[in-house]
Amino acid sequence: MTRFACNYAIVRFMPYLETGEFANVGVLLWIPKQKTLLFKLLRRKYGRITQFFEELDKQVYLKAMADLDAELHRIERLLQEGVVVTANANLEYGFHKGIFEEIIRPRETIVRFSEQRAILTENPTETLAALYDYYVGRNFVTKEYQEQLMEKGIKRLLDQENLGKRYQKRKVQDKVYGVSFPFVEEQDHRAVRVIKPLFLGQADSTAIMEHGGHWRLKVELLRKRQLLHGPVLFPVKGPEDAKAGDHRHEAFEETLQALEGEGIELVDYEDQRTVLDFALQRLH
Repeated sequence: MTRFACNYAIVRFMPYLETGEFANVGVLLWIPKQKTLLFKLLRRKYGRITQFFEELDKQVYLKAMADLDAELHRIERLLQEGVVVTANANLEYGFHKGIFEEIIRPRETIVRFSEQRAILTENPTETLAALYDYYVGRNFVTKEYQEQLMEKGIKRLLDQENLGKRYQKRKVQDKVYGVSFPFVEEQDHRAVRVIKPLFLGQADSTAIMEHGGHWRLKVELLRKRQLLHGPVLFPVKGPEDAKAGDHRHEAFEETLQALEGEGIELVDYEDQRTVLDFALQRLH
């Protein structure tokens, strides 16, 4: 198959130029040999963007992306109609390559672009989708990575209340079975209170239910072996972009119901007050 030398750039949303903070919100792919511009933008499921920039009105983001989408479609039509002069049509590289450079040229706007990058591909459309999934969808982010971030957040919260020494990373175990938890309070060498952040926002509904069931089973086995002598708190984070009625939301709700039980407490990961109330309690 023919391989195409392409250029691409990541679309970045940067509403506060003073801090330089940005979020990846799209990808542009330029195919010089075909003089074709492909792009994919984050127009839906943008919850994590507005959560990251909490003070920002979501309409600012929506308008910025709508304006960019309209402009890119305009350029796309001009290229298809041959209105844009691209010099010698037989040249794979040449003056027309400057079209892409002009599109991504740095400007003092809230939508910016990364530096130009190169990639070889046999299927530009599939490559665009793969780049988008990586840089915007962050498909490399596993549940383990997400839970590490959640654990860091819980640790900061506990440290702020001088609870860091009470809750340490421990492996609750006997000679046969053991489970590691990031936050365990011990009394007389017994685990009396446990906090374990749980990410239940996987892309697949089955993965959500399996991960929740996995941790429910761990707790049940530890209790059966009389290794847990107090409650376990799961601060949970679900699928941010799931709506009522879709498979992931249904799986999340079912998983929460399955997790609840004697000695297990659930709380929204963002509910810091409830997490602290749990951590501050003492075993009577």
